[in-house]
Amino acid sequence: MKRFDLIIIGAALLLALLLLVLLERPKGDAAVAVVYVNDAEYAQLPLDVPTLFTVEQENGRVNVIEIRDGGVLMASSSCHNQLCVQQGHLTMEKAQSAALANWIICLPNGVSIELKEETP
Repeated sequence: MKRFDLIIIGAALLLALLLLVLLERPKGDAAVAVVYVNDAEYAQLPLDVPTLFTVEQENGRVNVIEIRDGGVLMASSSCHNQLCVQQGHLTMEKAQSAALANWIICLPNGVSIELKEETP
């Protein structure tokens, strides 16, 4: 091998290593669950802290939101159809294939949850 060949191979390996480090670097933004009540932002819950969060409204409407395992779910709801509870555990990874993408929605109670990247 010639010296020039070794320089080209070394540069290619260095470039590949640099790309690998840049692509595998964790994102600076953390994911959050943004809770809305009647289309107004009500709370932002970080997905890295296990939490039970209760939304209590007039007329006895109650939604319990659970944050666990890097995702969110509607743990319980006072609505009659329970479709929001049946949506299950939603994570950023599952949001790509979920029926409502990155949303959990309780129409009867006017409560919705959006998963999104937190921006500074």
